[in-house]
Amino acid sequence: MKVILDVDTGTDDALAIALATLSPEIELIGLTTVSGNVHVDKTSVNTVRVLEFLGVDDVPVFRGAAKPLVKELRTVEWVHGSDGLGDSGIPMPRRKPEDKPAAEFIVEELRKSSPGEITLIATGPLTNLAIALLLEPRIVEKIQKIIVMGGAFGVTPHGTGNITPVSEFNIYTDPEAAKIVFESGAKVSCVGLDVTMNPSAVLRAEHIDRLRGSGSKAAELAVRVTRGMMERVGFFALHDPMAVALAVKPELFKTEEYYVQVSLEEGDLRGQTIADRRWFVRELGEKLGIKPRGAKVSIASWVDGPRFLRFFLDRITGHEGKE
Repeated sequence: MKVILDVDTGTDDALAIALATLSPEIELIGLTTVSGNVHVDKTSVNTVRVLEFLGVDDVPVFRGAAKPLVKELRTVEWVHGSDGLGDSGIPMPRRKPEDKPAAEFIVEELRKSSPGEITLIATGPLTNLAIALLLEPRIVEKIQKIIVMGGAFGVTPHGTGNITPVSEFNIYTDPEAAKIVFESGAKVSCVGLDVTMNPSAVLRAEHIDRLRGSGSKAAELAVRVTRGMMERVGFFALHDPMAVALAVKPELFKTEEYYVQVSLEEGDLRGQTIADRRWFVRELGEKLGIKPRGAKVSIASWVDGPRFLRFFLDRITGHEGKE
């Protein structure tokens, strides 16, 4: 599948980039960057840093939105380190991002593609995708699907917020953009905290030991960018790699369709992704004359944690099918 990967690189974005480049199912036609974990100036440099560290020199990088559509940017260096890559010492890059803006690149690639040819995977705030849809709404007809790492939907016990009690960071950072994307008419699938925070699917010390002993560049990257979080909390949640996994290994997940509203309220409710979990609305709404509110979104409601970890580690270490 042809993929444009939209990132706010970030420690877990770095691992999503590595997983995408190591997945033969994906033809990565470009990476677009956005402000989120850190400012887009850093996420753009970081994206090229990761690609060069992995020895990937044929995937272009396009710098995107510097701030959310409406509100000011709030970054989280306290999570991802002052440089966004966990202060891991990954070398600075030789090349620079392309001159073309990210949203323009997305629009142009979709315009010239066949319907259903390109999948968009977004692991940061959805600002770039929203701008692209505002620039050219007709591109929605060309998109195969949009896979979003974002949201806390409450469909599992793990689906609580990580910025507010009910809001996940990517959606909270630019809920106006998320609303545009969700309601665009495109097929949207969300990998939210409901599955990424499943304890059976997070990296722990024994997994780091395997990565440390593998000798691959991707494994070295993973060890370096996860070190700070591992030392602080004892595990590392693979939020963004899980979005890539949904694209290439959907059998590792269970997904369910819900009508979802994105809250634009101020305070703790801002960025809440409200999934209508009422069974009678989902199954009998039309017969009962109840018109659902929001957009229909496919939400990951279960992940096979051990199989996902095995898949991730096999790809990153380069040992898939050898053990």
